[in-house]
Amino acid sequence: MYFKVKLNRNVYLHGRDKRIIETYFTEAQHFADAGMKVIKGLGTDIEVEDICLMKAFKPAANEYYEDSKIFAVKVAEDIYQEDGSLKTIKYALPVFAQTSDEVHEIMKNYIAQGLENMRITTISETKWLWI
Repeated sequence: MYFKVKLNRNVYLHGRDKRIIETYFTEAQHFADAGMKVIKGLGTDIEVEDICLMKAFKPAANEYYEDSKIFAVKVAEDIYQEDGSLKTIKYALPVFAQTSDEVHEIMKNYIAQGLENMRITTISETKWLWI
């Protein structure tokens, strides 16, 4: 499961301490596990404001790699029902890439795996950090 963890912490910028707000994205078993991942990665001098289960997110289209950004890609899948009607199922998945062109290439390969009834509806670059 994916979790989004919003926190604030002090950092030293331009010769002085500044309080910043950051959002981290992680894969974890439960809320406490997600919080512990952030604490282990950043230390205890942080204040966790919110931990949100990203239950609408499906498994990522690719693996995280260093220096990649996190894109939230929304897709729609058209499924024909037994009565002949068309049902559209929409969901989101994370994609790790450095540019939107790379996201398009990753998603082209993802859809080519037998998911031709799927289409991309939205690609959003996030400011989330992977942890």
